[in-house]
Amino acid sequence: MRWMGKLSTISGIVTATPTPLRPDGTVDRASVHDLAHHLVASGAAGLAPIGGTGEYTALTSRQRAEMVEQTAQAVDGAIPVVAGVLSPGLGDTIAAGRDALAAGADALMVVTPYYSRPGQEGILDYYKRLSDTLDADLMLYEIPYRTGIALAPDTVARMAHTTRVVAMKACNQDLSQQMRVMEAAGDEIAIFSGEEDVFPLHVAMGVRGGVLATSCLFPRLWNRIFEDARSGNLKSAKRQHAELRPAVDLLFAEHNPAPLKAALAQLGRPAGDVLPPLRSASASLQAKLTDVIPGMMELEARTVVSAAA
Repeated sequence: MRWMGKLSTISGIVTATPTPLRPDGTVDRASVHDLAHHLVASGAAGLAPIGGTGEYTALTSRQRAEMVEQTAQAVDGAIPVVAGVLSPGLGDTIAAGRDALAAGADALMVVTPYYSRPGQEGILDYYKRLSDTLDADLMLYEIPYRTGIALAPDTVARMAHTTRVVAMKACNQDLSQQMRVMEAAGDEIAIFSGEEDVFPLHVAMGVRGGVLATSCLFPRLWNRIFEDARSGNLKSAKRQHAELRPAVDLLFAEHNPAPLKAALAQLGRPAGDVLPPLRSASASLQAKLTDVIPGMMELEARTVVSAAA
């Protein structure tokens, strides 16, 4: 069964998932399915494979398609699969988008074109071209500390009216900038936070949810924080966020997704090793994760999330 909803209507936590590979380079189907089933059962609003957490730029086109295909098979239509497209050029982005849709993706999360550093009009033209070519809902992915590209709030608003962009993953810790984006486009598209560090504040601004890598480990905790912040109980959301922070800090202490993959392996959910040019989590970081993660998993297990999350 294929999810037939609209990306603009979902809310909650969309989990960015890592790509588990076997030694021969093929996707580890059992690992993909095990994690996906766990996340669906834990209340994930969607899964986002082959983004930055999924090591998009290090994967071959075949590995990307295989990861999307296995993810789509695993969720079996229960929630949307929003495949990342992190190519810098229009031609590669169109080809990658078509491959992901053919493999079973329901929507595409497309990063702003980087390296060439286009202006705002050029970025708008880029998403218009994608919208004319790809038959899918698009999630705009802004992450300026990786791409060097920051979007003007007006550009985001114009995309809502002239392209197939119906959602946005906003990775911007500048709260003033994020507030301006929410004011300009928050009523037009579904904006999701991509920043664990300031997530409760983004929710207080009105974001629809989060696209978060660490929700691979703590889906119920992140859903609880989202519920509380959305309902106005920011004090509770901030308290739980503070409890989660030591683990989140460790999971980003070295380049994502190396620490995340190490933590998953410690929990019996192997996700393989990271691909070059990344390196595995250091021994010292793995030891710290061993000290911190079990206690957080106990808290995760005790967390109650409402059925309406």
